Amino acid sequence: MDLRKLDIFRAVAAQGSFSRAAEQLHMAQPAVSIAVRKLEEELGLVLFDRGGRRITLTAEGRTLLQQAVAILEQVASLKATGGALRGLLQGELAIACPSMLATYYLPDLLGRFLVLHPQLRTVVTQAGTDRIRQWLLDDEIELGVISGASEDAVGDFTTAPLVDEEIVLCMAEDHPWAGRSAVPVAELQDSPMVVYESGYFIRKRLDELCASHGVSPDLRLQSNFLPLLIRMVKQGLGTTIGLAMLAQQEPGVVAVPFAEQPRIRLLLARRRQRSISLANQAFLDWAALQV
Repeated sequence: MDLRKLDIFRAVAAQGSFSRAAEQLHMAQPAVSIAVRKLEEELGLVLFDRGGRRITLTAEGRTLLQQAVAILEQVASLKATGGALRGLLQGELAIACPSMLATYYLPDLLGRFLVLHPQLRTVVTQAGTDRIRQWLLDDEIELGVISGASEDAVGDFTTAPLVDEEIVLCMAEDHPWAGRSAVPVAELQDSPMVVYESGYFIRKRLDELCASHGVSPDLRLQSNFLPLLIRMVKQGLGTTIGLAMLAQQEPGVVAVPFAEQPRIRLLLARRRQRSISLANQAFLDWAALQV
């Protein structure tokens, strides 16, 4: 069986869309559809229900997805182990990452990879996605996390998906909005907020949302020091914009969705046609199979 078909199947299942999977995989949509159809023919199973606006897995598809993910992880582990045995994954893994992901997302992902490669040393540099993108383009770093709002935004890079989630409003658990099901962006007008400085993906999305709705929050504090922002949120100085993982891992902080349901897409990236270290390439390849 062609492992590439399994990887394409996994991507379509994760995205719930042939077109979005094609975008993620940097393939043409017809090629993705053909690969899935050939896999279905090979197995003699229908893997997706294509009748609705969003395709969904059939019962057989759900069962196969679990096995496919396990197989792909085993293959990635086997390749990585083989590299380590050849002495390829020794030395340093270096990543540039925004502080929110470095705090709430990267520890688990990076920890699982380092268990496979205990001889690696790791350096994580914190910076905003705009700066990381420029560092990559200037060949100052090999591997970093960037935002990917569109295909044009990632055209210069080879990427692995990390996060594709709604942006939420994070606040103290006793905030007047804490019990609401959603907050319209318009209600941020003159609302106290503590936010990242410019250049961070989450601040850029806040500025875009406010501009599109003609809204001006009361920015009480601007800092790139995440623990300070979280402490100010818990003390009730204001709300902040973030991802749900922040509230999930911070006692005393709750997340409320925006009524408009804005999303953020973050990718692990390297510049195309640039040689990078074996350790960094191995992590990029492995991360691509973890979604």
